[in-house]
Amino acid sequence: MDQNVYTPEDKYYDYPDRPVPHDKRKSPINIAVVTTGMAVAMSTLYTGSALAEVMNFKEGTIAIVVGSVILAILASLTGGIGANQGISTSMLSRVPFGRKGSNIVGLVLGISMLGWFSYQCGYFGETIALMLPGHFLTSPVVATIWGGLLMMSTAIVGYKGMTYLSMVAAPLLLGLCLYCAIMAISTTGLSPIIAHMPDNPATIGTGITIVVGGWITGAVLQPDISRYARSKMDNSVGVIVAMVVFAAANWGGFVVAKATNSTNIMEGLSILGMGVLGLLIVVLGQWTSNDNNLYSAALAIINIKPGINKHIVSAVCGVIFTALAVTGIQNHFVGFLSALGTFLPPIGAVLAVDYYLLKKKHQYDFENMDQTTSYKPLAFVSVVLGGGIAYISKFGSTTITAIILTVVLYYGLSKLMEKKNV
Repeated sequence: MDQNVYTPEDKYYDYPDRPVPHDKRKSPINIAVVTTGMAVAMSTLYTGSALAEVMNFKEGTIAIVVGSVILAILASLTGGIGANQGISTSMLSRVPFGRKGSNIVGLVLGISMLGWFSYQCGYFGETIALMLPGHFLTSPVVATIWGGLLMMSTAIVGYKGMTYLSMVAAPLLLGLCLYCAIMAISTTGLSPIIAHMPDNPATIGTGITIVVGGWITGAVLQPDISRYARSKMDNSVGVIVAMVVFAAANWGGFVVAKATNSTNIMEGLSILGMGVLGLLIVVLGQWTSNDNNLYSAALAIINIKPGINKHIVSAVCGVIFTALAVTGIQNHFVGFLSALGTFLPPIGAVLAVDYYLLKKKHQYDFENMDQTTSYKPLAFVSVVLGGGIAYISKFGSTTITAIILTVVLYYGLSKLMEKKNV
């Protein structure tokens, strides 16, 4: 492939294999809207409706707020590294995992993100068909195809494309989610919603786990967005704004489910007479989040093979995995994708520990990354053990348990090796 076709002179070049120059960095508002697009999807409303099944109004609201705060902290930490160094998650992994070891990290990230891109395309087609049955353009197969093309389009353009979309979509999603909640309250009244009690109540801890699990992978991949931030503070401001919208979307789904006594958020929106608005939320929510899956996958692939054209990588992967969505084959790999996803948050945990606790910031200089060791087993051992133990034990939240175990293992083993002068 001719590398000259994709250079910094390209109008939509977005520095996939080198640091984003400071004169190309964006404002906190830009970081906020793109992060919002990544964080808010149909699954966010479904998370809120899932909470409504197991929590009362007060505890559910608390769980949403606390979970969103935890995610804001995590994304601020990982995103802060991306903002400081100007490079993506997969490239940052070169320091703790090794120069060639980061290729394995990139492969895991790429497979996981492309798998979820395909799954979300198929899910989009099915949802559109349920909302508007009996039309050619809204049949599952056709809706999956045009939905996949929409989601591909902004990912192919790159960061600028996602920015243009999110500038429109983020305020709309916030307004629509709050409007849904207001409509639910005005239709049924606040008292019945507050009085609604779940048949099998869960603890606040479980509720927080549900909320955190809704975007933990995105928090780990925040450097893919924050590399465009002018500073750590700008990234944190953007993340906080995005988490306010994320919390509003969760709460909107929570209130709608409580008001309509429905376990299906789309059914609840239909009961409230918001079919068209529901359709708009589906399209915007899936589009702004799923293009990020494809975008992050392309960045991970380019970490493995630097210099290749990101537009072409995004387009080829988008076409292939949209085609897989049409066949429905991706539905057979959800278990595999979930298992793979268990090991993504520990990768972010290793980055955060390495950068902040072990104080290795000086090693994250891009110019020196090619001098790092090919493979660093300690990071892999920590991720595999942390993620593996959490996945097998099923204790509490698999994701949160995996992060905690990985932090303890990586920090403890690093200090032990340092003490032993290994």
